[in-house]
Amino acid sequence: MNILVIGNGFDLAHGLPTKYTDFLEWITKYQQFYSYSTRKRAAGYRETNDSILKYFNKLFYDNMNKDICDEIYRLVYDNIWIQYFQQCKMYKKENWIDFESEISEVIQLFDKEMHKHSENDTFREAINDYHMEFYCKRGRKDIIAIQSIIRNLPEEITFKEIRNRFLDDLNRLIRVLEIYLCDYAEKLVIEKKSPDIQGLEVDFILSFNYTHIFSKLYSVSSQSKKEIADPFDYLHGEAKINNTIETNNMVLGIDEYLPKKRKNEETEFIAFKKFYQRIYKQTGNEYKRWVEIIKNHMQEIDDKIKKQYPVQIPYNKIPNKCRNQLFIFGHSLDITDKDVLREMILNDNVYTTIYYPDKKELGRKIANLVKIIGQDELIRRTGGNTKTIQFVLQKPMEKIKDS
Repeated sequence: MNILVIGNGFDLAHGLPTKYTDFLEWITKYQQFYSYSTRKRAAGYRETNDSILKYFNKLFYDNMNKDICDEIYRLVYDNIWIQYFQQCKMYKKENWIDFESEISEVIQLFDKEMHKHSENDTFREAINDYHMEFYCKRGRKDIIAIQSIIRNLPEEITFKEIRNRFLDDLNRLIRVLEIYLCDYAEKLVIEKKSPDIQGLEVDFILSFNYTHIFSKLYSVSSQSKKEIADPFDYLHGEAKINNTIETNNMVLGIDEYLPKKRKNEETEFIAFKKFYQRIYKQTGNEYKRWVEIIKNHMQEIDDKIKKQYPVQIPYNKIPNKCRNQLFIFGHSLDITDKDVLREMILNDNVYTTIYYPDKKELGRKIANLVKIIGQDELIRRTGGNTKTIQFVLQKPMEKIKDS
């Protein structure tokens, strides 16, 4: 069994604008375009080379899809999270991990404040203390961002109502991200492919992305096509343009921040957490079946090896056809996905190949892998007869030849 794990670095390598800053830039240009267009037809935009402005020009003036145009407005208008990120200094960072961490910061602060009072108390009663705590923790400049949230809350709003507003606006944000990916990012022309991916015999794809770039450019093994209906597992959900806020299954949340006892008792903000969203939105978990297949076939693999090789040989010397292979491309190996990655990597009958674009990123991946499987385990699996993990420098992307 050959499994390919892909993260956002996979989409970025293929030229897609899938950093969260790309998404926020798209929203900001939408707001500018909409504001200008309501006053005067933006004729000058029709000649622009800016792909975002061209897209919105079609939405507004060429009647390409008026329903989508109207929906974007409803999702973006008065959205607390969009207002917050446009003010926040970490807007200049690029990773979705930073984006989720920032949401977590805000949620934790409001959660802590709510537990000092009651969910039915008004937030204005605690606003001075809250300002001071946020100021001490983040500094004077970042308090401007939190004020962008507070300014848009009604005078007598309760903590419970704030929590519900946060969740509603997060769901609106996720849906507009879905539109961005489906109707804009995925429609851009992809001009290059990865020779590393092109050369793999892949049976299953575990995607941490929402997009469908792999299926557009590459294919799974012919054997896999015969045996299963769908070789893709979208762990964080799958972007589809025909969804609604209610049918959207994209996971964009935060990690657990409460200690063991409290996390099972204090569930007021559970809907913001990734594990909850995966269960609630019923996202992919097919990879667990793959892991079970690997474990169940352990004895079968051992029997084949014993027949072919009477003398016991190191696992890393076993031919590829006799072992399961895990390929990881474009995933940061961040600890937020620890549970999934550990389950895949920590099998002695799985040989893992981790692709990296440059030395700097290699260093990050090694450091992150230590957090996932531990230093001793990493040392054991990257050298000697127990080697099951290797790091491979990505080959340069190749231009797609015209058919």
